[in-house]
This record gives sequence, C-alpha cells and structure tokens, in this order.
Amino acid sequence: MYICTVKRSVKYTLLIAVLLLFGCRQETQVDPLKRSKVDGLNKEAFINRYKDPDVCLERAEMALAFVQDSLPEYVDGELRALNNIAFAYYQVTNYEKATEILDQLEKKAKSGKGKANNDEVETIIARLLKARLLQRSCHIADSYELLYEVGKSDIVKNNSGNLLYNYAQTEYYITLLTLNFHYRNGKEADVMSIIDDIERRRKDLKVDYAQDMALNYAIAYGLQSAGESKRALEYCENNYDILFNERNDAFCLYHYANTLQMTASALKSIPGTVPADSILALYDRAREAFFEYGDPYQMLGGVTSTARYALLIGDTLFAHEVLDEWRSMRGTWKPFSAPKMELGYFDVIIRSCLAETADENRRWYEHRCELEEYVAQNEKEDFVLQNSLSTANRRSSLLSKFSLVLGVMLVVLVVLVVLLWRVTLRLRREKRQLQEAKRRDVERIANVETCLSVMRHDVSPFIGYLRNPDLPTELRSEVLEQLLRTFDNIKNWTSLSIPSGLVFTPSVFPLQEVLEEVKQQVITPSKGVSLEFKETDARVWGDRLLVTILLRNLVNNALQHTRKGFVIIAAKQESDMIEIIITDSGCGMSQEQKENLFRADRPDGDHGFGLILCRYIVKKHDDNTRRGCKLWAESEEGKGTAMHVLLSSNG
Repeated sequence: MYICTVKRSVKYTLLIAVLLLFGCRQETQVDPLKRSKVDGLNKEAFINRYKDPDVCLERAEMALAFVQDSLPEYVDGELRALNNIAFAYYQVTNYEKATEILDQLEKKAKSGKGKANNDEVETIIARLLKARLLQRSCHIADSYELLYEVGKSDIVKNNSGNLLYNYAQTEYYITLLTLNFHYRNGKEADVMSIIDDIERRRKDLKVDYAQDMALNYAIAYGLQSAGESKRALEYCENNYDILFNERNDAFCLYHYANTLQMTASALKSIPGTVPADSILALYDRAREAFFEYGDPYQMLGGVTSTARYALLIGDTLFAHEVLDEWRSMRGTWKPFSAPKMELGYFDVIIRSCLAETADENRRWYEHRCELEEYVAQNEKEDFVLQNSLSTANRRSSLLSKFSLVLGVMLVVLVVLVVLLWRVTLRLRREKRQLQEAKRRDVERIANVETCLSVMRHDVSPFIGYLRNPDLPTELRSEVLEQLLRTFDNIKNWTSLSIPSGLVFTPSVFPLQEVLEEVKQQVITPSKGVSLEFKETDARVWGDRLLVTILLRNLVNNALQHTRKGFVIIAAKQESDMIEIIITDSGCGMSQEQKENLFRADRPDGDHGFGLILCRYIVKKHDDNTRRGCKLWAESEEGKGTAMHVLLSSNG
C-alpha cells in the first residue's frame, strides 16, 4: 500500500493512507484530506487493474479529475492516476488511447509544474507499459531499447522495500521475459538468466496477489519456452493456490484464463501426463474465460491456442467450431494491431482448411505473408539493435575495468620498468636462441627420418627390377635412369636440408631465367610428346635454387607419366602472387592417388621422392614469405594432370 507521512509541526499526528504503491513523504502544502481521497481512488483503480479494467478506468479518471480540479499541486497522485488509466486501456486492447495517456504522463513528469517525489519511478512504469505496447505491435527493437534504458536505471536495482519500486521492478521482469520468450524468440540461456535473477530477488518483490500471479505466469511461460515444462507447472500451481484460497478477492478471471492456458501448454509438452482430450478441455476453458473477460487480444490468443491444439490431435470439427465462433464475433469489435498474434491465427485458420472458396484462402495466405514479412523485418531490426547495444555495453565495461586496472598498475610499473627492461631483453634473446636451436634440431631429425623412409620406399622397387637377370636391356636402362633421378633428388634433399635445415635465401628474380635453366636440365621427352615452356615476364620472390629444383622435379614427373601428347609450363600473375601451372596429357590420377600424392607412406610408389621434396620447398617459401604459397594437383584418371604452384611475386 502507499504510506505517506505528513509533517507540519509536532502538533500534527502521523497520517497513514491506505493507498497501494506510495511510500514517499509528500509536501506539507498538500491538503491531507483531499490527498487521501485521491489515494483511495487510485488504490481502488490499482486493485482492479487485472480484475475489472472498467472499474480501474472509472476510479482512475475520478482521481485524475479531482486532482486537476481541486489539488493541482499533488503531482504524484496525478501521475499514479495516469498510469492506472493507461494500464486499463492496455488491458482492453485500446492501444491508441493507452499511448496517448502515457505520452501525457511523461510530458507532465518533465514539465516540473508542482513538486513530486515519485515522478522518476512513475515515468519508468509508464515506459515499461510503452514497451509492452510496442511488443504487441511488433516494434520489438524499440521495445528492447526502452527496456535497455530502464535496465540501466537505479530503480531496477533499488531494494528500499518501497512498494512502488517493487511494482516497477516486477513490471520490468515481466516485460523483459515476454520480449525474450514470445516476441524475440530469445535463446534459452537468455530466458533462464532472467528467471534466475527473478528467483534470487523474488522475496524482495512483493506487491499484491495480482502482481504475484502476473509474475508467476511470466516465469512459467519463460520456463515452458526453455523446455522446463515441469517447473512451469509448479508456478501454475502457485497461481491456483492464490486464485482459490480463502480470500474471495484473490480470484481474477484474467489470471485464471492465463494459468489454464499455460497449464495446457506445459502438459502438452510432457507426453503421457494427461489425455489429449483433457488438455483440449483446458485450452477451451481458458478460451471461454478470455471471452468472458472481454479483451480482444486475449480472446484471439485463446481461439488460436485452442484451434491449433484441436488440429494437432485431429479434432478438425472442434477447431472449425472455435474458429467460426471467432469469425462471427470479430466484426463487432474495433480492429486492433497485434501482428505476431494474428500471424499465429492465420497459420491456424489456413491449416484448418476452413476457407469456403479458393479466393478466400488466397486472401488469407497473402495476409499471412504480409504479417510474416512485417514480423521478420522487425526481428531483423531488433537483432541489429541488440548487437549494437551489446557491443557498446561490452566496450564500456571493458574500458572501465581497463582504466581501473591501468591506474593501479601504472604506479607499480613506473618503479619496476627500468629494472625489468634489461632482464626482459636478456630473456627474450635467450628464448629466441633456444627456439631457433630447437627448430633446427627438430627439422634435422625430421629431414633424416623422412629421407631414410622415402629412400627405402622409392629405391626398393628399382633394386628389385635390377636383380632380375631376365630384364631387357632397354628396360634396365630406363630403370637405372629413374634410380639415378631418385638418388639425385635425395642428394638435393640431404645437401640442402640435413646439415642445418633447409636454408632459405630470398631474392627477386625473373621466372623466365629459371624456366630456361629447367628446360636444359629435365629429361628428354618420349617420342610423340611435346614440351613447351611459355614465355613470361613475371618475377618471383623466393629462393632461386629451390624454385629451380621444384620446377625441375615437377616437369620431370609430368614427362615421366606422359607417353603421348604434351607437357606445357605456363605462369600467370594473380595480384601479388604468381601461379605456375605444369599441365600434361598423361595418364592422370584417381581420387585416392591425389589424396596420397604428397605422402611419404602412400600405398603406391608411382610418383617418387621428388613430390615430397616439392611440397617441402613450397612449405619453406610459405613459412618465410607468409603469403599463402601452396602446391596442389588437379587431375582426372585418363585425362592428364595439372600441377599448380602459387608463389609470391614481390618482397
């Protein structure tokens, strides 16, 4: 209740009003008898805000008229009356009038005419109701922005025990939960985080039975959306305990209908709990209660939920009956805008196949598409706003923490910086030396192991051939030639890499000069095979000797596997990279061969040690240039192969 203390002098006694939600001292110039009349009317309005919106509206308008006519200095009473009026209009889905009253309230609070103690908290309550109105019209980005601003205010964190502040806090949590689980389709973690916060503070959020039920329903809906149906039922049971206790004034048709519908939704999510007919009966009873209450928004929700579940369990006839009743009554009410709710309704009515003509069904579907597009656009705007505010919030938080830590550390660092500097330099130098020595040792070991492994793998077949006394002379010469090439590659590898790791000596050199060298060094093509080096003016940034070995091996490999046709070596500039392509019309490779092409332990020995060396050379270029140098093959069995080398073109 509101508690007001008036003090003129020691002669005055303490006056306690029975108005809900007022706990601040008022100015002495306000007539206490007139103020108590306003407080009493506002209290009646507040008590009936859920139970009977018409009574709420009537009492609040009486309070407002009395303040304006007889007590203009009582600004707190006027603001409370305006909030009660706006809530009453919200409850009967008169959004335009509710918005008009809320704008009037904010204007009054900002005007500064008259002294008020509660203008800030009343303004917060008005903004929370505005956020709900924005949610129903699906302006969820604007709603989230309002909630974000309210969430940063001290009012949400205030634990003074003042009932007006408690009311603002419960409204904040209810509105935030509704935004996340219904309008925003928020993540489960977001919903559960809000619920955890509410449950921690629940004992400090006492207002009245109606607010307890509203908060219970919001928590139950949030739990249900997060898949916690059993916990949702516990909050429904809490509401039933309040609704049917010994206090007759605790029963509220609005909360009763909401709790019935929430119970049905939770039971539906727990298979085997109750029969489907019983769940349908709960949905239908909730629908009837909403119709009895008279709020078009809740009535539409009741119709949609009942018809949707009836269709789900195959009771199409009952779904048609419910939808027909709504259609027959809808024209008697003023139109209202609740895009998300109406989208659900049109989903159901289209699925019910209730349209009498194809044209009617088409109109329904077109309207549904318009609603869906409208909702999606608003959800996109909300997503952008969330990211923007979240980023700004993180930056602000990080900046604050950083500034605090920096201030403390600077004092210490100023003293230690000179002493630590020399030690740091020495440690860094020693660390680099150790890392470089370790890298060279690891590379030497890897090179020796790879060399020995591949030597055994590649040389063994040739030795087997040569031991065959019946091997023709021509074939023996060819085997010897291949064996010599293998040993030449091994010699290159060992001489370049084993002593101190593969040394990389970078320079910028013309690619054409290297191609000319390679042309003189490669094996002679077989009869019927043409070898063509296309001219290029490209320049390569890398190790000239390694690039020469690389291209020589690739060209030799192409010639070795091409019995007829061509081998072409070409280069093309790609931004600051050079792509060299060795294309042949040889036997090509299968997918399995391509996958094993650069492996030392591949199942076949067809490609030799040269490709292992090629891969190592390209990797060495990439490690030193950091430009994305790479080697890959494109091939199809029976249709030739194209080996691609990507190197840097400038330093």
